[in-house]
Amino acid sequence: MGMAWNRTLSVEYPTYMTQPPMHTPPAPPWLQDEPEIRDLLDTLLARLDKKPLAVREKPPSVRLSAKNQPDLFRNDEASDRSWALLKSLTPDLLRVTDNPRRKPFDPVYAGATIQLSPGREAEAEKLLRGWLVHPYCAPYRSHWERAVTAGAALFPGSAAELVLAAPGLPGRSAQEVLDAFARIGDFADIGLTLRQLSAKCFWGHSKFLDSREDLLRTLFPGILIAPRPVLVQLYLSSVVSGVLFIENQDSYLAALAGSPEAVAGHALIYVSGFKGSAGRIRNKQAVSMHFHASSDLQQQEKFLGWWFSGEACEWPLWFWGDLDYSGMMILKALRGLFGEVGAWVAGYSPMLDLLSRSQGHAAETANKGAQGNPESTGCDYADKVLLPAIRSTGMFVDQEAVTN
Repeated sequence: MGMAWNRTLSVEYPTYMTQPPMHTPPAPPWLQDEPEIRDLLDTLLARLDKKPLAVREKPPSVRLSAKNQPDLFRNDEASDRSWALLKSLTPDLLRVTDNPRRKPFDPVYAGATIQLSPGREAEAEKLLRGWLVHPYCAPYRSHWERAVTAGAALFPGSAAELVLAAPGLPGRSAQEVLDAFARIGDFADIGLTLRQLSAKCFWGHSKFLDSREDLLRTLFPGILIAPRPVLVQLYLSSVVSGVLFIENQDSYLAALAGSPEAVAGHALIYVSGFKGSAGRIRNKQAVSMHFHASSDLQQQEKFLGWWFSGEACEWPLWFWGDLDYSGMMILKALRGLFGEVGAWVAGYSPMLDLLSRSQGHAAETANKGAQGNPESTGCDYADKVLLPAIRSTGMFVDQEAVTN
């Protein structure tokens, strides 16, 4: 069922339209009673919002499926009617392409694809936008590029990287985000931390700038950004026989309470994942040391002298963390910062026992699939025992599994 009147359309929509043109031909009266067809057409328009026809090699299409069009796939009289109504929009507005791999007993629309009518895409798009009150909204990047180009003078440095980054915040326009970046200049000489800058300029969002320090230095050459101190939590016993870096908080707290028993006599340091491998961790100006209340005060001076001297330690150094690739990477990083740090046998032995009894977990079950497999750590026990055990079983064990 064609719609000859559509062939005479000469409507030109503005780039940013808030209402459909008053002279848009009315939508078919049945469209309001067919929510799945409306959603299907709206999806087609949403894909055009992301990438307009003018910059596409191929027009977008939408595939019909039982998941997205459950009413249509009920194969009853109502679904036959809906299919007929959708087909009535061809060939003037839509093209329907059957699925060549459709099974013999599947309905004709199973896996069919819908796209704007070839050769009439622009007219069809304009008409559908009017019917569905779905005005074109240029992608955020387009708004962003125009805003940065117009406001490049707000920044003493180059704004080229800012154009490429196109950072956005939900609920904020491109211009609002650009103005927030410009406000950073008001604090460029104060020496705030990156998170303080972020909170002050981006509506209290303290983490928005976390990975954008290089971008800020490009926008504001000479900006003063105070380094965020690394917090180190530790416990010193009255007699220190060794230093033990512990990866996870629960295991650190258990060690403070004397579990496992082998922690006795060790200085205990909570490294909180990769925080302990930060390159600034032995810089006095970049670290804030927090001693547990029951730490031995007489040991502090000696301990801090070693920590900030950068020299080798007279006590044996150990690391205990998860028996996984990430834990082994922490061990490798700690060795680069502190020297001869070894994997703590007393902690890893019971974890190996669990692994040998198939009591570990697969990487995928704990969202660890992206962990890199280190070739070696430099520690014999880790390289010859722990890593081979992980690789041969394909399983990991978290250190919290070890208790007295």
